[in-house]
Amino acid sequence: MLVYIGYMSLDKEFLTVKEYAALLNVHPNTVRRSLKSGRISGFKVGAGKRSDYRIPRSEINRMAFVDLEKIVAKMVEDRAVLKEK
Repeated sequence: MLVYIGYMSLDKEFLTVKEYAALLNVHPNTVRRSLKSGRISGFKVGAGKRSDYRIPRSEINRMAFVDLEKIVAKMVEDRAVLKEK
């Protein structure tokens, strides 16, 4: 079964920068910077000014897990600070 969000099919294995940005509700330039810095893994297709990136769908799950770890770590840290008071 195909599910569509706007113009995007959810059964795709790789997403464009624009699709990935739409799913995370961020600007495409934020995704490109994250790709260039290595925070998000993906690969470049094409050459020159017309090139773009493709990002594996699994990156969404990985990024969600990384963010969840940061949230839990912050909660633990905040709780330790409250215990000290």
